[in-house]
Amino acid sequence: MTRRVPVVFVQSTLAQVKTLLTKEARHFSSIHDVYVVDEFHKLVGVFPVKALYIYPLLKKVSDISTKKSLISVCPADHQEKVAYLAIRHHLSQVPVVDEKGKFLGAVLSDTILSILNHETHEDILRMAGIHNSHAFSPLFETSLWTSLRHRLPWLILGLLGGLLVAKVIDSFEATLAINLVLASFIPLVVYMGDAVRTQMEALIIRDLAGNHRFVFGRYCRREFLVIFSIALFFGILLGGIGWIFYGQMLALVLGVALFTAILSSIFTGLFVPYFFTKLKLDPADASGPIATILQDTLSVLIYFACAHLFL
Repeated sequence: MTRRVPVVFVQSTLAQVKTLLTKEARHFSSIHDVYVVDEFHKLVGVFPVKALYIYPLLKKVSDISTKKSLISVCPADHQEKVAYLAIRHHLSQVPVVDEKGKFLGAVLSDTILSILNHETHEDILRMAGIHNSHAFSPLFETSLWTSLRHRLPWLILGLLGGLLVAKVIDSFEATLAINLVLASFIPLVVYMGDAVRTQMEALIIRDLAGNHRFVFGRYCRREFLVIFSIALFFGILLGGIGWIFYGQMLALVLGVALFTAILSSIFTGLFVPYFFTKLKLDPADASGPIATILQDTLSVLIYFACAHLFL
């Protein structure tokens, strides 16, 4: 907003406006519109400068200024509203008033264009799943140190999580020693949990980016039904295959473990990206490594817990 725009009182004539512009034009940021205020400095109208060349100079500004449907914004309004009103009502400038209607200044056309450019750029990045666009630059325009600083912390956390998973597997050494075939299915259970989690994560990041009316609770209920059906299908399928080749008890372990591991991906695939969004972090960048190691740990724990319970 700028205050450097022509402002006249409601009783002024066009001749007085012309005199004002002749004397003060160099001090104004724009002379496209002239704003009309009353004795309390409340905005009551606006008219274009070209009116000076259309109407007699003795005519009062109150007779030619726009009064009905006068468009204005408040200082607390979002910049998107300013740009929207300018486009919707074909305005080159948008006046700004306080809560009592007192004229404060105007947002000019170059600022409106800058807002449109910024918001369009932001929306395009949001559609791509990138929320904090200031943290992202083309690869060849980003220093080596900046690239490492953005990526290393999450990968270090992933490394520590991998060590935790190794420790978890080691703690079930006795179970593995008795049923060595269990080790063969660890990659399968872990992969399926991760695969479903990755699908879910990609979908929620896309929807968080593109849907401004996103309701997390409703989204979770819908996704739970989908994931439950997927988990049930693959649990029964793997259990049936296990029954044919390895017997009833191992089939029970495989079926229940896969069902539960896939179902647990609801937490890592939905809640982790949403959590990072609430922290104003880019979920496309941060949730991948964190959600992966969390899901891997959950899948391994679930798998060996089922093995310990049923074998």
